[in-house]
Amino acid sequence: MPLWGFLLSFVVAIMWAASPIMVARGMALSKCTSNEINPIRSISFFVFTLALALIHTNGSIPIILSPKALLYIGGNVLLGYLVGDVLYFIAIKKIGISLAVPVSNSYPMLVVLTSWLLLGEPITVQIVTGIIVVITGLLLLRFGGVKEKENEGAPAPDEIGLSNLMKGFLFAIGAGLAWAIGAPLTKMAMEASGLGPVEISFYRAAALLIMAWGYRLILVKFRPAVLMPLKAVPLKAWGYMLAAAVIGLAMGSILYTTCIRVMPVAVVTAITSTSPFIAALFGHFALKESLTRLQWAGVMLIITGSVTVSI
Repeated sequence: MPLWGFLLSFVVAIMWAASPIMVARGMALSKCTSNEINPIRSISFFVFTLALALIHTNGSIPIILSPKALLYIGGNVLLGYLVGDVLYFIAIKKIGISLAVPVSNSYPMLVVLTSWLLLGEPITVQIVTGIIVVITGLLLLRFGGVKEKENEGAPAPDEIGLSNLMKGFLFAIGAGLAWAIGAPLTKMAMEASGLGPVEISFYRAAALLIMAWGYRLILVKFRPAVLMPLKAVPLKAWGYMLAAAVIGLAMGSILYTTCIRVMPVAVVTAITSTSPFIAALFGHFALKESLTRLQWAGVMLIITGSVTVSI
């Protein structure tokens, strides 16, 4: 595997660490939900990738004629940006963050399986070991600090109940599975269409634009009570979410597809999933936030696991 691909994967992780922070800031300013966030993000994602694709192709973006490629792109966007996220939020509501996060965020292990099934990528002891180490490090980083106050409205463990517990676990597993199936579909779309990262990212952006706004129009007709008028979202919140999409969805998508073009999807996913590690380091060194010993151990495990899968 090329060293530049390994390093570029970390750049993607940095972008994917910054993007959620910006989205969270926009949510805090506006109190909006994914029903508003996805349509807003899809605008700058589409406009940025359209402009870049026009420049990259000298104004002549290739048309995808392969039904398979279109199916793969649609499936990737549907599973990765819509289904996976919805199941993830339902799981958090059912069983709380402390249970939903570790279950759903183990999806890099599932990517090893889906990449083997869909792409024929090899499963090696080294890759599996490295991914397990990375996931362990991420869990230590997330839960190894001082116990945080429970989110308001989040269920306490003894209040969940067996039925909700089982449903919550199924939703969390479903979220991880949706992300895991969606990951290799991008590479399959590139192989089926013969297009590069810039063009594929443009088509993914177009698919998200259609799906996000199509879903919102359905909600406007059948469930208007769950929506916030977009004109009620403050301009500053719009700015945060539009910028987050350019960094995380557009630039992150292009660099991610560049990496999986030359590296196994499972390896790239393992490295890019370390974005919480990047965010923690930023908080420690830039914002002077403290890390516990367990969290520092998590940092070391993430570094060790990332190096292991890249050798």
